[in-house]
Amino acid sequence: MKTLIRNAFVVSVDPTIGNVDGADILVENGRITAVRPDLAQEVDLAACEVVDATGHIASPGFVDTHHHVWQSAVRGITADWSIRDYVSGIRLFVASCYRPEDMYAAQLGGLLQGLREGVTTTADYCHNLNSPDHVEESIRGNQESGARVVWSYGFNRPPLPNPAFTSLQDREDYLRRTASKYFASKDSLLTLAVSPEESWFWADRAYGARQFRVARELDAHIFWHANSTRNIFDGTPRRDVGQLVEEGLLGSDLTLVHMNHSQPDEWHAVADAGAHVSITPETELQMNMGWPVIEETRRHGINVGLGIDILSNNSADLRFQLRLLLQTGRRMLTQAESGKLDKGVPISCAEALHWGTLGGAQALGLGDQIGSLTPGKAADILLHDARGLSMLGWPRSNPEAAILLHGGADTLSTVMVGGRFVKRDHRLTCDEGRAVSLLSSTHDHLLARFEEQGGLAAAMDKPIDRYAGSSDSKEGRVIRV
Repeated sequence: MKTLIRNAFVVSVDPTIGNVDGADILVENGRITAVRPDLAQEVDLAACEVVDATGHIASPGFVDTHHHVWQSAVRGITADWSIRDYVSGIRLFVASCYRPEDMYAAQLGGLLQGLREGVTTTADYCHNLNSPDHVEESIRGNQESGARVVWSYGFNRPPLPNPAFTSLQDREDYLRRTASKYFASKDSLLTLAVSPEESWFWADRAYGARQFRVARELDAHIFWHANSTRNIFDGTPRRDVGQLVEEGLLGSDLTLVHMNHSQPDEWHAVADAGAHVSITPETELQMNMGWPVIEETRRHGINVGLGIDILSNNSADLRFQLRLLLQTGRRMLTQAESGKLDKGVPISCAEALHWGTLGGAQALGLGDQIGSLTPGKAADILLHDARGLSMLGWPRSNPEAAILLHGGADTLSTVMVGGRFVKRDHRLTCDEGRAVSLLSSTHDHLLARFEEQGGLAAAMDKPIDRYAGSSDSKEGRVIRV
């Protein structure tokens, strides 16, 4: 079946197409086959589902380059936390309370919220895989959501009294099994990636290098928390990227997350390698990780994507992250206290939209598949209803501003992923009530589990001491429970 989207104002994010008023988009077999005016005169309308997009702006689906989707079940609990609080409360306590069925409910619910907001592709940095069943249920939630997901197998190990994976070899073996079982096809909405443990959990560099090398053995993109804080023990720079350079592990198949405390030579190395950077402005600014690194990435010509990071802190609205980085970046680059009244601003809305679409796609290794309304690419398409109070009067010379500064879930009438409608007439097409019920049950279970374990507040006491109380072994740094 073909779908013809008629008479939209197309924001293609493709420089060869540009922005086109009154254009049609033809979708066949899940892919965009043409973008231009008057396609309706060239195709058999009887063979098409026709969508009247008059008064709508069409744009590529948003791409979220960093998201721990499993935290959707504990929404908002980190809102007043620092990164120390987060590590102690979420990584060292909450994570261990999740059952496999909680992973399923959280993955499904979190991704559906993203779809409602127009996030058609999510890089899911899944670092709460406590057992094989947790892996299976996480993947099932992703598959049933209808979203495009780059699912990243996290090597992290929450503290558990009886862990199902007792060695790095166990986790490597299950990764290979998972890759063979679920990721043999390159045409699926679900793509495999790998997230090695942060460097402070490594027993030694060889231990960390094994995780990078198994990812490359499987031809999987790599996402890695890098230089997001200083060394938690002595406050010195961590030099995560420097370690990768010395071990020959830095490459273009790598997306480095946060990077707030990176050194000048590391930035040069990232640029030379063609690696990517994912910025999560809201959590970085709140949690005292440091200023978002948009100045450094622009200076060195490094590709950038943006991420939601955690629904335990903020919403799934990627537009807000784009707006926050846009305005923060403008402030950082102009330095208003200098007294100069410059003409214009250093970052345009069009550049910001690029971060959230094609830039994000490139950061996921999918730049040739998604991120722009280009013939041949997957039909991940948004239709923004610009006829109402929120967007009426938008500037035809700057439609990107209309999308980012005035759009929202309420103005987003239609979301298509791979040619299939997942939101239509302003409503998700799935059984949203079922997802809500599952997520509610999981939330209730987790609250009860927290109390059984002495409460969240008690678990957050002296987080650095909990790290310092860990033990090192050939299997990495293990947190005692």
